[in-house]
Amino acid sequence: MSLFDKSLPPSPPLPNKELPLVEDIKEKNLLEILDTLHLEEEEDDSVDSDVDFDDDIIGDDIVTQALENEMDLREYAHQIANEKSAVQRTLENNYLQHVASFINLHNEIESCDEVLRRMEDLLNVFQTDLGDISGEIQSLQEQSTHMSVKLKNRKVVETRLGKALQGMVIPPYMIKKIMEGEVDEVWLQYLQAIHKQMRFVKANQNRPIKALKNVGPELEKLRLKASSTIRDFFMSRIQLLSVPNANVQIMQQSVFLKYKELYFFLLERHHQAAKDVKQAYMNAMKWYFHSHFERYSKGLLKLQTPVVDKTDLIGVEEHSRKGGLFSKSIIKDKSNIFTLGDRSDTLRIQDPGVILIHFAESREQKYQFEQLFRSFNLTLIDNASSEYLFINEFFSRDIKQAADIAKIIFQFIFESTEKVGMNFTKSYVDHSYDAVGILLCIRINTQLALELQRRRVPTLEGYTNATNMLLWPRFQHVMSLHIESLKKIFNNKTAISTVKDIHPHYITRRYAEFIASLLVLNDGYDDAILIKSVHKLRAEFEAVLSRMSHEFTDSPRRIAFLINNYDLIVSVFQETRNKALDGELDYTKQLLSLQTNAFVDEELRPYFGSIMECKSDTTIPELERACNHFKETWRQSLTAINASVIQYFSNFRNGTIVLHAVLGQLIIYYTQFLDIIEAQNLSRIQPVNVQTVMVEIKKFRSNF
Repeated sequence: MSLFDKSLPPSPPLPNKELPLVEDIKEKNLLEILDTLHLEEEEDDSVDSDVDFDDDIIGDDIVTQALENEMDLREYAHQIANEKSAVQRTLENNYLQHVASFINLHNEIESCDEVLRRMEDLLNVFQTDLGDISGEIQSLQEQSTHMSVKLKNRKVVETRLGKALQGMVIPPYMIKKIMEGEVDEVWLQYLQAIHKQMRFVKANQNRPIKALKNVGPELEKLRLKASSTIRDFFMSRIQLLSVPNANVQIMQQSVFLKYKELYFFLLERHHQAAKDVKQAYMNAMKWYFHSHFERYSKGLLKLQTPVVDKTDLIGVEEHSRKGGLFSKSIIKDKSNIFTLGDRSDTLRIQDPGVILIHFAESREQKYQFEQLFRSFNLTLIDNASSEYLFINEFFSRDIKQAADIAKIIFQFIFESTEKVGMNFTKSYVDHSYDAVGILLCIRINTQLALELQRRRVPTLEGYTNATNMLLWPRFQHVMSLHIESLKKIFNNKTAISTVKDIHPHYITRRYAEFIASLLVLNDGYDDAILIKSVHKLRAEFEAVLSRMSHEFTDSPRRIAFLINNYDLIVSVFQETRNKALDGELDYTKQLLSLQTNAFVDEELRPYFGSIMECKSDTTIPELERACNHFKETWRQSLTAINASVIQYFSNFRNGTIVLHAVLGQLIIYYTQFLDIIEAQNLSRIQPVNVQTVMVEIKKFRSNF
C-alpha cells in the first residue's frame, strides 16, 4: 500500500482536465471518450517523467520523508504515477457504471424544466386573473357599501312609517269587535291597541300628516262607544254587589282587577264615566259593609254572657250582690269577674277564625265580651285590609297619588261601618263594670293596630285610636269605682263589725285575683296609668284590712287575721305563675313576714314571757324563778302553742310555716337565756338542756 491510501476519498474527483458534458456524451461514442482519456494519461506520464525536482519539491514533507528513508525518488515518482493511473481507471469505471443514471437524470431535469415552464405560464395567467378578480371585488365592495346605506335608510323609513301606520290604521275586525262585541279578554286586548293609536294621534296631531285628519273622527267614535260599553259593564257588575250573600272579594279579583285597564281607559279618555263608576262602587260598598256589620254586631250581642254591673265591685258586700227574684240564675251564669283564668287565651289565639253566629246559636254558646270584640274587629280589619288593597290597585295607576285616592275612597266606604263598630263597643262599655274585660279589649285593640301596621293599612288608625279613647276612660272609671268601694266599706262600721272570723275575708280573694289579672294583662305593656291605679287600690285594701283586724281585741287573733289574708294573696299570686307579679308578690311577702314575726312573739309571751324578758342585768332570783317556771311548764306550753296555731291557721302550708317560726324563735330565746345563766356562773341553777327541748320540738313539727 502506498502512502496516499489513507487519504484517498471514496469518490475522488475527475482528472485535471474536465470531463465532457452530458450533452457531448450524446454526440460522441463511448470508445472515443475512453481513447481520449488514455491519450491524456500518456501525456500526463510524459509530463511526469520530465518533472524536475527543485527546491520547493524537496521541501515537501512527503519528499523529505522519502529522502530520509533513502528511497529512490524516480522509483517513488513512478510508483505514485502508477497509483494515480489506478485511481483514474477506478473513476472512469465508476463513471461508466453510472452514466445511464446520469442520462436519466438529465432527461428528468429537462422534463421538470418543461413542467416548470408550463407552471410559469399558468401562474402568469392566474396572476392576470387575480388582478381582474381584485378589481371586480373592489367594485362589488363599493356596490355593497352603497346598498348597505340604502338598506339602513330604508329600515329607518320603514320603522317610522310602520309606527305611523300602526298608529293610524285600524283593522276592520277591531272596529267591529269594539262597536258590537261584548267585553271579554279579546275586547280588552283590542281596546288597548286602539288606546295606543289614540295616544299616537294625540302626540302627532300638529304634524303635517293627512292620514291623521282622516283617522281622528273614527277614533273619537270608538272612544265614545268604548267608554259607554265600559261604563255599562262596570255598572252591571257593581249592581251584583248588592245581591244578598254576594262574595265581594271573588268579584273584585275575577272581574274588577282582571279588567282594571278598562277603568284606566275611562280615567284617561272619559273622566265623567270614570267618576260615575267610582261613585257607584263607593255607594254600593258603603251599603254592603254597613248592612253586614250592623247585622253581625247585633247577632254577636245576643251571644254575650251577663254583663258585670256595679254590684260586682271589690268592696261590695256579699248580701248586696244577692237580691231580687232572678239573682240566683244571673250569678250562676256570671263567670268570676276578678279572675283572668282562660280569658287571656283570647290574646294568644293564633287561629284567625271568628265567631259564626248561626253556628253559635245552634249550640247555644255564650261568650265574654272580649271574645265578641275580637271577632267583630278582626272581621272588620280583614275586610278593611282587603278592600284597601283593592282600592289602592284598582282606582289609581299613579303610585304617588294612589295612597291619597285610596284613603278618600276608603273613608267614604267605611265611615258608617266604623260608627257601627264604635256603637258596638260603646254599648258594652257604657254599662260594664268588668275592668278585666275592658282591659282585655284594650290589649286586643292594640294587637289589631299592630296587625294593621304589619299589613300596611293605615286607614283604620283613626278607628283603633277612637276605640282606645272609649276603653281607657271607662277602665279608669271602673278602677276608681273599685277604689271607692273599698273606701265605702272602710267607713261602713256595720260591714266592718261583721268581721268575726280570723279566716281570709272574701274581699281579700277578690283583691288578689283582681290585682293578679291586671298585672298579667300589663305584662309587656307597662302602662303607668294602670300601675298607678293598682297602687291606689292596694293602699285602700291595706287600710280596709287593717281596720277589720282591729275588730279583734285579742292581739294574736288580730295578727292571725292579717297573716291569713296576706297568705291568701301570696298563694293567689304564686298560682298565677307570671313574672309580672314578682314585684307585688315580694311586697306582700314582706308584709306577711312582718306579721308572722309579730305573731311569734305574741304566741310565745304568755308561755315563755319570763325567759324572753331576761337580760344580762336580770337578778339571780328572777333568773331562778324563770328557770324553774320553764322546767315545770315547757312541755305543756309546747302542746298549748301547737293547739293554738292549729286553731288560728287551718291552711296546712301557712300553719306549718308559722309553727316552725314560733318553735324556732323559742330555741333562740332559750339559748339566749342559757347564755345569760352561764355568763353569771350560777352553778346552783340546773336548766333544761337545749338538746332536750329541741328533741321535744321535733315532735310538733309534723303535726300539720
